[in-house]
Amino acid sequence: MLNRKKCIVNTPIFVTLFLMLTFDLRTLLQEYEARTGIHLSYSELAKLTNLSVDTLKSLGTRATYNATLQSLSIICSAVGANPIKYLTWNSEQNGNDISD
Repeated sequence: MLNRKKCIVNTPIFVTLFLMLTFDLRTLLQEYEARTGIHLSYSELAKLTNLSVDTLKSLGTRATYNATLQSLSIICSAVGANPIKYLTWNSEQNGNDISD
């Protein structure tokens, strides 16, 4: 039987670490437009990716939005971008920002 009090998922550290990885959809879309000359709205990107407009809006406006890696992969594949460029690790615990 799993003791929930000792489960790492229930500890505050897990939640804090989980929220430190962010994806910058707005920058991705701006760079796509600069590269191709095509402005993609959330609605147009939703049609390309089969993701909901609400999901894309949340990802584009909420730093703590819990997107799946599959969603990020689908978005980046649709616009020909490397997802690593738009992921940032923000370590609030020690004040470091580690990004590539």
